Amino acid sequence: MVNGLNRKKEFSLDINGIKMTGVAYGDSNCPPLLGLHGWLDNAASFALLAEALPERYLIALDFIGHGKSAHRSAATPYYIWDNVTEVYLAMQALKLRSVDLIGHSMGASIAMLFAASFPAKVKNLYLIEGIAPLHYDVPQLPSLMASAIRKRVRAISKSKKRYDSVAALVLARMNARFPVSNRAAQLLVERGCVAQQDGFIWSSDASLLLPSINRMCVQQILSFLGAVEAKVYLFLAEDGLHSEQWQLYIEQLQKRQINTFAGNHHLHMQESGAMAISKVISDVQGV
Repeated sequence: MVNGLNRKKEFSLDINGIKMTGVAYGDSNCPPLLGLHGWLDNAASFALLAEALPERYLIALDFIGHGKSAHRSAATPYYIWDNVTEVYLAMQALKLRSVDLIGHSMGASIAMLFAASFPAKVKNLYLIEGIAPLHYDVPQLPSLMASAIRKRVRAISKSKKRYDSVAALVLARMNARFPVSNRAAQLLVERGCVAQQDGFIWSSDASLLLPSINRMCVQQILSFLGAVEAKVYLFLAEDGLHSEQWQLYIEQLQKRQINTFAGNHHLHMQESGAMAISKVISDVQGV
């Protein structure tokens, strides 16, 4: 792999008065590829993929509440459609008229919603282990909202878990629900931890752990999927999520190519997965 970590540039944007950060990998004269990370990850999750794509200018964002970006106010919940707004404003600030979008998990859902809402701004859509937000039955929505509000109220007084060392954070990330390699964990921790007097904590906003107050039903999701005009390249892992809802989602996509590779949910953070994904992207670009 080309060592993309030696050619990275960090940046900071003002998004409606909130600091949003990110990392740009590669030559700005190359075709742009905008990276949208998954839940509780950060821009560093695209570092290995950037190494495998020296012919692309990979711009990876830290969503608000993640990585080195600022948090929302305590009274403001995190909604996925606000992330879509962040992408729109970030593209304006970065002077990107149209891009290829690549998203992982939550970032894949955000990328799809953005591509459906602004089809002229997205050329190709690369989705890793994610397609769209989960949908919920309409009769469930009132009780789900009530449950989410109660959990939000109970969580107000909770404090973050502290770790004695950066190594402990790395180990925790390696052994999380979706494990990653030591190197991948180090990259995520380097960008996603904060040192305090009594130890280290994750920099991500604890409010991200709370369930969303507003959910989407299947009709809403299908409406967005049907509006996507870009060709969708879906990357699935053999040991990935395998959501039962995905087959319905895939059937709605007008232009699609499905690729399944060995690996787990963080396919792009494994060297073999990053190489496999990069080959598809390079072939699309004609490199």
